Amino acid sequence: MKQVKVIIVGNGDRANCYCKLALTAPELLKVAAIVDPSERKLAEGAQRYGVPPDHCFTSVDECIRYHERHGRIADGVLNCTMDELHYETAIPFLQKGYHMLLEKPVVNNRAQLLDIQRTAEENGCLLMVCHVLRYTPFFRAIKEILLRGEIGEIIHMESSENVGVAHASNSYIRGKWNSAEKCGSSMLLAKCCHDLDLLCWLNNGTEPERVASFGGRDFLVPEKAPEGAGKRCLVDCPLADSCMYSAKSIYVLNDRFPWYSWDCIDKDYREITKEEKIESLKTFNPHGLCAYGTGSDIVDHQTLILRFKNGSTAAHTMIQGTVIPRRLMRIVGTRGEIEGSIETSKFTLYKYDFETAGYTAREIDVAAQVAESDNHAGGDDGIIRDFVSMINGGETSVSCTKIQDSILGHTCVYAADASMVKQEEIKI
Repeated sequence: MKQVKVIIVGNGDRANCYCKLALTAPELLKVAAIVDPSERKLAEGAQRYGVPPDHCFTSVDECIRYHERHGRIADGVLNCTMDELHYETAIPFLQKGYHMLLEKPVVNNRAQLLDIQRTAEENGCLLMVCHVLRYTPFFRAIKEILLRGEIGEIIHMESSENVGVAHASNSYIRGKWNSAEKCGSSMLLAKCCHDLDLLCWLNNGTEPERVASFGGRDFLVPEKAPEGAGKRCLVDCPLADSCMYSAKSIYVLNDRFPWYSWDCIDKDYREITKEEKIESLKTFNPHGLCAYGTGSDIVDHQTLILRFKNGSTAAHTMIQGTVIPRRLMRIVGTRGEIEGSIETSKFTLYKYDFETAGYTAREIDVAAQVAESDNHAGGDDGIIRDFVSMINGGETSVSCTKIQDSILGHTCVYAADASMVKQEEIKI
């Protein structure tokens, strides 16, 4: 395969995960340009990937103007901007014919989703969505078992997204995804479009047709804050040494998800001193606020039920602030069952045992296939390699997330959120 050149649009954590390939296998991937409004992130990216100054841009418009003056800069774009910026940053590059790997969720509405698909197709662009969980050895192995017909036809699927305390705090309680109004995405769209995509992909011999959903923000609310709680954990809260959402535990003692919690300090998070971190938590850092008083407007729990056109069903549940962070999956077929958790990279295949009228159980362990540095159980490396292969005209994997195959998961989310608000069953 020839080397594929890409433009990073939004040089944050996700871009760096995908572009590890440019450092480990430069014959396959090269970062040719970077677009980011932060001069610091531009400089960091330029140094990391060897990008010349004239290929560092502070806006999409600036990059497009350079393209119009000098011609094509790269083969494709890695669009890793925030959710609410996807449409306005994707369309200009697609109109110029750049292939694209676009972070999920694509957008928060059907009209823009279909417009992005149409723009890509009209301009001959290959467009993949970053549903990286399809590429994990865990879900790929499950998909292969389904394709071989080992458990027969799918009758029902159950998935659960248990967002642990530290992750929930960093991203959805105190972080930049804690408000649908600010980030443009509901909790289900921001966190669980992965899960709805998986349900549609694993059962892609049919299509979802109806959904009902229930949920709300009922527990992480001011009126349920522990008695005596203050406004900032490290300033006026007597529960700083005991509350499970204490900034002292999550950020000071354990420094969980540091690329999120210290983003408001304009420095590389690895260079920020402990004193600077504590001072920020006491003053301007939103991660220092009481978890029950952040003003977050997204749900803290939600459940949905899907019915597919062939009569099969699926259920998905999202819960914020669980003690054990994990994604669970259970699939019941006409001839067997699959059950497991992606965090372990292990699942069990259950088959009917004729001799005993009971069942046999076979554990399948794919942990050895997961690189230690991969943030998504092996999915980040898999998706960028598929993107490179697709641009080269090579074969793509069974996991391929082309936009045409990634529509249904999004439309399920839109319908589920509408169902929750309207308190009625919705046709997808």
